[in-house]
Amino acid sequence: MAVRAIPQYRTVLPEVRPEAMGPVREIVRAHLRLWRKSELSDLAVLGVTELLTNVLKHAPGDCELLMRETPDGVFVGVTDYADSLPTLQEPSPGQTGGWGLFLLADVADELDVKLLPYGKQVWFRLGAACAEDQRASAPPR
Repeated sequence: MAVRAIPQYRTVLPEVRPEAMGPVREIVRAHLRLWRKSELSDLAVLGVTELLTNVLKHAPGDCELLMRETPDGVFVGVTDYADSLPTLQEPSPGQTGGWGLFLLADVADELDVKLLPYGKQVWFRLGAACAEDQRASAPPR
C-alpha cells in the first residue's frame, strides 16, 4: 500500500516585519489554490495575519509558519520562541485592540496553543464547515 505524502508548506520567517505580511498572505493563497481549497483563503489569510501580528507585537524574533492540508481543509500553525502565552478573552466594547484571537476563535473550527520546550505553537484549523459559513454570511452579488 502506497502512503500519500501530506501536502504542506513550512518556512522560517526571520524577524517578522509588517512588510512581510503581504507576501506571506500571497503564499497562503497560492498554497490553498494548489490544494484546491481556495474557498478557505480569506479565513486562512485572516488567521495567519493575526498570528504573525501577535508575534510582531508580543514575541519579536524568528518564527515558523506551517500550513498542512487536511482531508477537509487546512491546519495552520505559527511557532515562536517566546514563553509568553496568548490570552483569549472577549474584548470590552469600544476596545480597539485584542479582537484578533477572539474573532479567529469564532470563525475557525479549532484554535489552540501547543507548548513546546523552546516556545509555543499557536494553531488553527479550518474545514469545510468554515467555508460554508463564510459563503452563507457573504453578501449577495
